[in-house]
Amino acid sequence: MDFLTSLTSVGLLVALAIPGYILKKLKMLPENITSGLVTVLLYVAMPFLTIKSFAEKTFEPELLLNMGIAAALSLLLIAGVFFISKLCFIFPVSKGASGAPQAVAADGAGTAESVRKVCVTAGYLNNCAFMGIPMLKALFPGTASAEPIIYSAVFTVVFNILAWTLSVYSMTGDTRFISVKKAILNPPTVALAVALPVFFTGFVLPAPVLTAVGFLGELTTPLSMMVMGIRLAEIRLLDLFKSYRVYISVGVKLIVAPLVTFGFLSLINLIFPLNSVLFITLYIIMAMPSASTVIMFAERFGADRAAAVKCVLLSSLLSIVTIPVLMLMCNLI
Repeated sequence: MDFLTSLTSVGLLVALAIPGYILKKLKMLPENITSGLVTVLLYVAMPFLTIKSFAEKTFEPELLLNMGIAAALSLLLIAGVFFISKLCFIFPVSKGASGAPQAVAADGAGTAESVRKVCVTAGYLNNCAFMGIPMLKALFPGTASAEPIIYSAVFTVVFNILAWTLSVYSMTGDTRFISVKKAILNPPTVALAVALPVFFTGFVLPAPVLTAVGFLGELTTPLSMMVMGIRLAEIRLLDLFKSYRVYISVGVKLIVAPLVTFGFLSLINLIFPLNSVLFITLYIIMAMPSASTVIMFAERFGADRAAAVKCVLLSSLLSIVTIPVLMLMCNLI
């Protein structure tokens, strides 16, 4: 995969974010537009894209095996990068006379301990859906994207399970906030549950139905990038570059995570040969910036929202540079 192809793909995705950025800057969009677009993405576009991808593939035992391998490797990769991110922020936060963590204004409105929890979480929760899927579709055009999307759907299910268990505990330090129900019952999991019977039985969707499903699924890429553009317009860009903790988190997410992934998968490949599309898919997903889920968790559980926004947006901006460079390693697979 050459540098120019990767750079062009990333550039096209960035271009799709420009209308959202401009419209928001011109105050032509309502204040709550982001949450509405995200709802459409989560509950309509992405689930239908998953169903469409499975409908376009013929059941093969090898593909089913690869899906199982994808689930196992996704679990190991996310958990492994979690421990790396945790290690990067292992040093205790200094405390004031009251014993409470001291506030650090440069990092946002929250305490240093709150910022640390956010940065740990942002270091390993990757944007497997909002940016990962558009990137896979850009790098695997047409029907060639069906198999990568299937593997990404499996990754997303594992991601959500760990997000609502491991990540919630990491953010709060309290098991009471862990939601097994939300870890299992969420749009990606439900979409997979609907798509698998179609896949296993070989049921062919009527052409008009498949067309409608395809139209809804194709909303994923433009809507995802429009949301990104709107979020970038909502903050001062210079504010993204004022926290060393955010730099560390972004470094873990954009550089350490994909390189560790590549090394780990290469080692596995020497022992147990992996499907090349599966290898590339997992590598690409792990190279994605921090997930917007970090912002949602920060808001919900009282962590530092300012730090969460900085981690997500700064990693998204810098990924424009890191992704094309990292994609050069795909030539070694």
